[in-house]
Amino acid sequence: MHMLRTSLLSALLAILLSGSASADILATDTCDLCIMFGGTLKEDTYPEYDHIPEEMLPKNLTCAELADIFSSAFPDGSDKMCYDAVIEFHYECCEFETSTNQCEQAVHSSLLGDDSDYSVDVVPLPLNGKQFNVGVGMEYFALTSIDIVAGTAEIFMSIQMTWNDERLRWDPNEFGGCFNTLFRASLDLELTNIWVPPFDLLNRDASLDNLPDAYGIVNSRGDVFWSRFGSVKALCFFQGLERFPFDKLRCQFFFFSTASNIPIKYNIPRNLTFLGTGEDASEDEIRRYQEFSIVPEKSGIEGNEDSSLLTCTFVFKRSSRFYVLKIIIPTILFTFLTFGSFLLDQRVGERLGFGVSILLVIVAQAILTSDTLPVTRERLWINVLTQGSQYFSILVVVE
Repeated sequence: MHMLRTSLLSALLAILLSGSASADILATDTCDLCIMFGGTLKEDTYPEYDHIPEEMLPKNLTCAELADIFSSAFPDGSDKMCYDAVIEFHYECCEFETSTNQCEQAVHSSLLGDDSDYSVDVVPLPLNGKQFNVGVGMEYFALTSIDIVAGTAEIFMSIQMTWNDERLRWDPNEFGGCFNTLFRASLDLELTNIWVPPFDLLNRDASLDNLPDAYGIVNSRGDVFWSRFGSVKALCFFQGLERFPFDKLRCQFFFFSTASNIPIKYNIPRNLTFLGTGEDASEDEIRRYQEFSIVPEKSGIEGNEDSSLLTCTFVFKRSSRFYVLKIIIPTILFTFLTFGSFLLDQRVGERLGFGVSILLVIVAQAILTSDTLPVTRERLWINVLTQGSQYFSILVVVE
């Protein structure tokens, strides 16, 4: 049973493990659920962890049983995986003499108080480090707008960044047990309390500075998680418009470091995800009434050789049914109707009138639907269809 619990715990820790790595900060002998944070174990308490699958961790375990699993699985309390597992349960399983708000207030005063030498202008580059690693994740939520004439695309998305700032470390045992806290984070130096990576959009129509400010979550190891949500608008060189309305438009967002003198490497721990689910699922079921929808299998994010530039590629598929019903099918039907002229006797005046009427209908339809077609110097498939229909009708009338 012990070996079974240990293996289940290992699978659980693989899920709970955060993306950024940092040096060990705790120095306890064993992985203790509460002592390492300066608390007392509530042995008979049953914590809630319904979000964890039963095959990962058995249900209805007491805090004492969980503590036994942790101490057996990780003899070394300074193990990072021990830290990540313990913080999942320690609020429910541990009792502290200091309240959480008092603990966090003490942490803020110690790290950023009047006696602190912390500077938001200085990169937290490790000792003897040649570059600074920043993890970047992006989630696509919805397409806000596409303007083909202006060459812009606006997308509502989230940008998540993780890094380690050694200056923001603290020992939870000395402050009352709190292992994380919030700090104001912003690209505006007047608004931020901590250093943030100088990250922006290269082909921007609007800077990432316009995204709403969000707090950064900092844990006791100095790991920072900063996530912002909002609309990002970029200038695009659209590709694939020739097959309109069966086109798939491709637009690339280029993200880079605005401080070229700082050796920052942007890592991509996972690919672009959609609708915040982390799965390659399209948005059709939620935003089915939009003209464009994302093509997940052709969209993604990648970095260059030195990871100083991230390229986020979005491919959008147009909803073609409107154009098929309003333009393509009527154009084809009217073109076939022009053959009716050949069924009439050449000596009958109605033959010329019939051909001219069909031609006028086709021209009128082209005028009425012109506002729905993109204006571009590229030769569009649908323009070839409509112009060919007009020329054929003219030949029938002349004949």
